[in-house]
Amino acid sequence: MESAVRSARAPVMLLAGLLLSLIVPLTPAAAAEDHLPGIDVSHWQGQIDWAAVKADGVRFAVVKATEGRTFVDNRYAANHSAAEAVQLPVGAYHYAQPDKTAGDAVAEADHFVDTAQLKGRNLLPVLDLEEHNGLGPRKLRQWVRAWLERVEQRLRVKALIYTSPSFWRDYMGDSGWFANNGYRLWIAHWNATEPSVPAANWGGRGWTLWQHSAKGSVAGISGDVDLDRYKGTRPKALKIKNNR
Repeated sequence: MESAVRSARAPVMLLAGLLLSLIVPLTPAAAAEDHLPGIDVSHWQGQIDWAAVKADGVRFAVVKATEGRTFVDNRYAANHSAAEAVQLPVGAYHYAQPDKTAGDAVAEADHFVDTAQLKGRNLLPVLDLEEHNGLGPRKLRQWVRAWLERVEQRLRVKALIYTSPSFWRDYMGDSGWFANNGYRLWIAHWNATEPSVPAANWGGRGWTLWQHSAKGSVAGISGDVDLDRYKGTRPKALKIKNNR
C-alpha cells in the first residue's frame, strides 16, 4: 500500500526489486471473470475524481485512515465520503507501526477505529502489516493478535490482514494461527500470474484480496495506484454488516 511511494525514498519491504517498469492499466482483461477489480489509496494519490474511478470499472476501494498511534491520513475523510457518494464500496486500512511499548497494539487499534468510523455498509477493516520495527516473530505475532482482537471487540468483525509473502514468512514465522482463526488474507505480490500465499496457502483457504500491481493506471487518479482483485463476484460479502 504505502510501498509504491516510499520506494522512491527508501528500500521497500514489500517485494523490493519487483516494481514494474511499465504502467499497468485497469482493463476488463486485467482480472479474471470471477474476480472484481479494486484499488487502495492514500494521500499519496492526491485529489481523486471518484466518479471517474468508478466509471473506469473499479468495483471497490480501500482508503488509508491511520498509521501508528497518532497519524491520520489527511485525505481519508474526503476519499471515504467521496467514494461513498458515488456508491462505490469502500473500506479503510491502518498502517501498523508496532513497537515494544506496553499497550501499543490496543492504542493503534483504538486510533484506527475512532478515526475510520466504519459503518455497516463499509468493507471490513484492514491491518496493513509491512513493518516489524525490531520485534521478533513471537512478539510481532502477539502484537498483531492484540490489534486484531481489539478491533474485533469494538467492531464485532474480523479484520483482513494485508502483507507480502516474504514479510509473513520472515517476520511472522509463517504462522498459520491467524488463518485457522478466521482472519482472511490480502496478499501483496506484484508482477505474478498467481500470488504466492504463505502459511500453507493460508491454511488451505487461499487469498481473499490480491494486490497485483503497485504501478496501476486508473481514470480519475494522477500517477500510479495500487491495483487489487477480490476473489469473488459479490463485494458485499466483505461488508461489515454481513459479519454481524
